Amino acid sequence: MQIRKADSSDFPSIINLLKASLGENLLPKSEELWRWKHVENPFGTSPVLVAEEKARILGVRVFLRWEFRQDHKLIKACRAVDTAIHPDYQGQGVFKALTLSLIEELKEDGVKLIFNTPNSKSLPGYLGMGWEKWGKLPLKMYFNLSLSKKKNQSTSSDWPSIADLIGKIENECSNSGRIQTNLVGGYLNWRYQACPLFPYHFVSDGETHLLIYRIKDGKIGKELRIVDFFTLSGFGLTEKKQLNIRLKAIQKNERVRFTSFSGLQFHNDFPIEMGLLPVMSIGPEVTLRKVTTSDDLLHKPWAWSLGDLEVF
Repeated sequence: MQIRKADSSDFPSIINLLKASLGENLLPKSEELWRWKHVENPFGTSPVLVAEEKARILGVRVFLRWEFRQDHKLIKACRAVDTAIHPDYQGQGVFKALTLSLIEELKEDGVKLIFNTPNSKSLPGYLGMGWEKWGKLPLKMYFNLSLSKKKNQSTSSDWPSIADLIGKIENECSNSGRIQTNLVGGYLNWRYQACPLFPYHFVSDGETHLLIYRIKDGKIGKELRIVDFFTLSGFGLTEKKQLNIRLKAIQKNERVRFTSFSGLQFHNDFPIEMGLLPVMSIGPEVTLRKVTTSDDLLHKPWAWSLGDLEVF
């Protein structure tokens, strides 16, 4: 078995391997999705390793490039995402070999850490390779007890209309002291407007705030998932009132059962009305892995949004 870096000529074989290994029950596997996720990412092209034998690709391991920022400090990171081993080679150590080899590649790039949200099946394997459990992402939840009987037609969001606002948000450096995704130019359009997996929508006045959300069907009903929320100077009581009026109209129109928001970004004077339930640690399980840092990653002031951690 040989482990090597992948190139663009490997894309079709990689897509076929993902389909053979994982199926398409959760997320579709296509070259369009692969290119959006791993080539067009504004943080950079994803590092990819493949394992092959007799010119046949039998395994693939990919880390999605990411960046965090704490005030003016840049933190280069990766997210452990797509991996697949051909069914004939599973249980033979290919996954571990690919993962550890790719971590060595990251050291040369100055990547500080890897983060991900593994499921219960894959979690033990990651812990055995040096990952640490940070815990479940805290969520602020608001439940709507009375649903509208009639659903009105949904409207799509006009993303080009807020291009100037997005530019201002991406150019403004946060000085909160917390660790948040680095809003490089083009990030918000790549992550939300151009995402081929889900339709994302927004609530905004075009000047002082931007709330990004998506509607997700679940076992207990529809979820309005607030994936990111930004405010600029000029956001005051009037803007807060109008934002909540529009948000309630969307909840009613979409017959939303509950609304969710990252508990790491919620505070007592938060402008979105989210009810009286306390913040609860019920979100996805987050794990971290040191690469070129000696910092205590588990106790840093993380401020992940749901958009940072949801599977895509």
